[in-house]
Amino acid sequence: MDFGALSLLPPIVAIGLALLTKRVYTSLFLGILTGSLIYNNGSIVSTVFHIINTVLDSIELTAITGISSFTEAGNLWNLLILLFLVILGILIAMITRAGGALAYGNLATNKIKSKEGACLSTSLLGLLLFVDDYFNCLTVGTVMRPITDKFKVSRAKLAYIIDSTAAPVCILMPVSSWFAAVVGNLSESGIGSDSLSSMSPSDVFISSILYNSYALIALFMVLVIISFKKWDFGPMKVHEKVAEETGDLFNGNMGSSSLESEIKPLNTGKISYLVLPLVLLITAIISAFLISGGLLGGVGIIEAFQAMDASWGLFWGGLITLVITTLYFIISKAILVSDIPKMITKGTKLMIPAISILILAWSLGSIIKGDLGTGSYLAGLIQNNLPVQLLPAILFALSGFMAFATGTSWGTFGIMLPIAIPLAVALGMPEFVVPFVAAVLGGAIYGDHSSPISDTTIMSSTGAGVKHIDHVQTQLPYTTLIGVMAFIGYILVGYTINFGYWVSGILNLLFVGLSVFFISSFISKKMCLKCASN
Repeated sequence: MDFGALSLLPPIVAIGLALLTKRVYTSLFLGILTGSLIYNNGSIVSTVFHIINTVLDSIELTAITGISSFTEAGNLWNLLILLFLVILGILIAMITRAGGALAYGNLATNKIKSKEGACLSTSLLGLLLFVDDYFNCLTVGTVMRPITDKFKVSRAKLAYIIDSTAAPVCILMPVSSWFAAVVGNLSESGIGSDSLSSMSPSDVFISSILYNSYALIALFMVLVIISFKKWDFGPMKVHEKVAEETGDLFNGNMGSSSLESEIKPLNTGKISYLVLPLVLLITAIISAFLISGGLLGGVGIIEAFQAMDASWGLFWGGLITLVITTLYFIISKAILVSDIPKMITKGTKLMIPAISILILAWSLGSIIKGDLGTGSYLAGLIQNNLPVQLLPAILFALSGFMAFATGTSWGTFGIMLPIAIPLAVALGMPEFVVPFVAAVLGGAIYGDHSSPISDTTIMSSTGAGVKHIDHVQTQLPYTTLIGVMAFIGYILVGYTINFGYWVSGILNLLFVGLSVFFISSFISKKMCLKCASN
């Protein structure tokens, strides 16, 4: 059944209420309720059962029939992600109890001498942890929170740095869970077959990096905002001012409880209690990625990354790391055996807010995408006669709105790439394949950054320990400004691609640089005018 424009109502209800009321859980549930009522034509009984089934399906409990099905990770993506979050929470609790975070904080305090240094260290750590955005958000937040707290960096600012580093670096790295997701969609969308047989999915992904304006500008802007602290604007400026003047890092709206206040280290700890688990986690996750892609069966490394199952890799990599780290801590007497049950409880508790919001967001996304066909409706809006040169910008905007409305960049990939690639073929312009792909990827990241129901946004709030809606409201002006510049950039790409891939790509990089300069100059001028008026 075609629900048309009515399919837009559930995300509008959920997102609008979240921004207006700041009650994320209630807003998400009302969005789910609205969508289910529409799908069931107003039937109350059918709606109740539909919501229950949707929630159970979102965490894939209905897929579990035994141990054998548990090993079929392809059917249990969401459940494995939730289990990975619990594992990561327990691991963080273990490291905190062992004193690893305390030891790192003491070392960093001696090395980092300023607020800018604390923020820069946060962004650099985020750039290094490019394997997965969930892992990135939670790890960077946990490690850097004590340091940024000392220099009075507001938790909203910390969440912004985490969020604006995680997804952009993952989408630009050909060795990440995002690479696997995109390459898989590219293959299913026709890359490497028929008229596009000269292209390979991995080559298209790598080529698109040059055109991914939003991700590139977002990363550069993090550095600009960090380097010039007076360039904060919008609600973020208020949070930073309050933190600087009063020491209140939450602007009066306390975030989730921190493990640092609940768990006291057994001793002073060692740096190795933090570094070794992190190195092991990265190694275990990458190894599990490759194994899930068939590396042990003789498949090459690149092919294994293309075929990997990210949720399977995250779960097993995290579980192996947790087991080995626990044994290591017990043997080295960093924790006591009697501490383990408490750490499991504390670590799980840490992730409950994120897990709850994720389940609600996934349920809403399931109704929006699967039941009401919101994505298909939005995609159909680009079927009008439009100048081909404007299509990259239009694909960026539509992908951004779709990711904003559905809360998922990966879901947007799955909907938009099978439309964008055949569109380039139908137009007889294969040279537009890479810009079209880049526009979809960039738009998905933009919408993902801006949406209060995005999983990455939720993880960033959790990692920073800030109220989720505060993170959304403080980050939205930044993402909007960058999104506008990226949209203009894709217009430039559309009109220059005929000059050649490298010419257009280099021009796009120059535009990225000019965009960062323009935005920073605009903010600087605004700040100077405000100071002069005062």
